[in-house]
Amino acid sequence: MKRFFQARSAREQWLLLAFGLIAVGWWGSALAGRVQDFARERASLRAAQQVQELWLQNREAIMARVTAAGETLDPAKSLDSAQSFAELNTMLRGLTAEVGSQRTDRTEQFAMHSVQVSIRQAGLPALLQFYGKLSARAPYLGIDQCTLATDRTRAGLLNATFRIYALEVVPAKN
Repeated sequence: MKRFFQARSAREQWLLLAFGLIAVGWWGSALAGRVQDFARERASLRAAQQVQELWLQNREAIMARVTAAGETLDPAKSLDSAQSFAELNTMLRGLTAEVGSQRTDRTEQFAMHSVQVSIRQAGLPALLQFYGKLSARAPYLGIDQCTLATDRTRAGLLNATFRIYALEVVPAKN
């Protein structure tokens, strides 16, 4: 390699050196980007690990609170997936709404049914009335997430997207 380089004219040697430095700089900047991505990912994983360790350290207290909450809930008032869907449809009567498919997460004591509801072109009083109906059924039926936006086509109306949950108390198995 040395013989190849020395056999070139001074101008070619400078060009080869310049191209080599450009290649090293390009590779170095790509490497620096990957190192930054790695450092961010590592920090994110450390933060997630700390949160998980906190949850694990407080496991007994959390389980005690869940058990206490489960004892205060009335299983007769809880809603299974069909009941929650029917009740939600009743509450949405009069609104332009789309109801997505249900998803259920289960634990030993509870089943959490969730569904996404999109309400289009509704006035604020209608949305507040819907919220009031949901609040009356708390903690068995409630809002997990809510997004509001003004309707672009009709001033004064809102588009709302809710993720609504229904809590079902699972009877203890003997």
